[in-house]
Amino acid sequence: MDFRELVTSPSSATYATHRIHKHPAVFIPQIPRHIIETYSTKNDEDGDRPLIFDPFSGSGTAGLEAKLLGRDYLGVEINPLSKLVSEVKVQPIPPSLANQAKQDLIQILKNTENGYHANYDPEFLDTTNKELWFEPKAINGLTRIRKALDDFDIYAYDILSNCGEFETKIIQSENIDRQEVQSRLYRWFVLMIANTVYEVSNADPGISKAYRSPKMKDLINEGKHPPDPIQVFTSELNTSFEMLEELWHSIYESTEQAAAHQDNSLDNALDENPAHKAVVDIRSGDAREFSDPDYQDSVDLAITSPPYINAINYYRGTKLRLFWIHDLMEEIIDSTDLRQSFVGTNSVSIRNKENLPKTTLGQWNGTTEEFQSTSLSELDQTILDIHSGELSEAKRRAYTTWKFFNVDMVRSLTRTYELLKPGAHFFLVIGENTIGGHQIQSHKYLADIAQNLGKFNRHGGNLSKVDGYHFIGYAWDEISNRALFQDRNHSNGVIEGEWVVILQKPRP
Repeated sequence: MDFRELVTSPSSATYATHRIHKHPAVFIPQIPRHIIETYSTKNDEDGDRPLIFDPFSGSGTAGLEAKLLGRDYLGVEINPLSKLVSEVKVQPIPPSLANQAKQDLIQILKNTENGYHANYDPEFLDTTNKELWFEPKAINGLTRIRKALDDFDIYAYDILSNCGEFETKIIQSENIDRQEVQSRLYRWFVLMIANTVYEVSNADPGISKAYRSPKMKDLINEGKHPPDPIQVFTSELNTSFEMLEELWHSIYESTEQAAAHQDNSLDNALDENPAHKAVVDIRSGDAREFSDPDYQDSVDLAITSPPYINAINYYRGTKLRLFWIHDLMEEIIDSTDLRQSFVGTNSVSIRNKENLPKTTLGQWNGTTEEFQSTSLSELDQTILDIHSGELSEAKRRAYTTWKFFNVDMVRSLTRTYELLKPGAHFFLVIGENTIGGHQIQSHKYLADIAQNLGKFNRHGGNLSKVDGYHFIGYAWDEISNRALFQDRNHSNGVIEGEWVVILQKPRP
């Protein structure tokens, strides 16, 4: 299987709402689309819509593809900003309503006094210096935008009078209440504030984490400052509206055409639309801990792209945007907990350095012969080599590598195993990066860990030693777009491509 053929052009990821937010390390949407189409059907054995699961939901690429293909979707995401992106990406808003609300907000923004609005200047969650990252003009503009959104009073906004006749019928047929539609509008506007934040900051837009590069410093010293926040926000609203409109038409255009025929009612046309009633459930949670009895043994197909080890600093890539909108979101955010919660992060607490390095063999509960038959002894040697390196962070990087495989991924693989139906497939898309000068062949190690889940001490599930996935095989995808993989140093190596690890939960 070769996934390179799925990527036909640079514009292959630009349809519907896939590009509504610049998110690092996103799926190429053709990959989950191909997997969902190939390994699930429109109805499962019981005649229900199949359920697609992504334990590292990220920006919701798999969720959007599942919705468009008429499958139900369950996504789990630990990053509040990523969860917001995925919610906006997959939840359609009637275009007439979205357009009118957009115009009304822009008008309120124009009528909002230019200048600084102290009551709308959120306190940053950690020691980050706001004035270092944002010039006074940017701070003034962002507080003005936040005030305009507050003055808009979206929960008093008249929804149905701004919808067309067909759109109103769609909303009523989906049994979506007024508050849910208002919430979709609100989340869209909040996300557009987040989109604006990074564009008007002093951070280098070509780097995935917040970093004031020499290039940006030189530009500012030359009098070339970040763009005006009001103009950026307005542009983001207009551009994203076009994407939301495309999403709506992708789901409902054929239905509207079918309902226009006198011999076909709207109800019948909707029944024939597989995407219409597909349910999207995006949870704020941790892939290592997520459990829900309602979903136990109910997932028909799992697909995910786990974070890279120590490669992308998700917290630094998130915080500037998140700090400007954290009080507008549903979740209460603790910056320290968030920074330390990401899988693969090097922001870990090493309490007993004298007990390092840790090994995979130390977590193994099977026989030595079983361990030696896997590639995990090679992983242990790599961890030892990283630990003995000359870099100042050698011990931390070795521990991060050990924790990624022996704690984070063992537990994440177990949680997915518990949710999958017997016989269901699980696709992991993961790249190989380099830690301390040593290449980490993640696909091999994860394949062996997955097959031996019950033999690990930290799986945290109700598994016997013989429990684990069947290994089906590998596929390869070459990374062609590196725009969001740029970094100020490349000590962790360049990720050339991604392996697709194909697993299956055994049948009884």
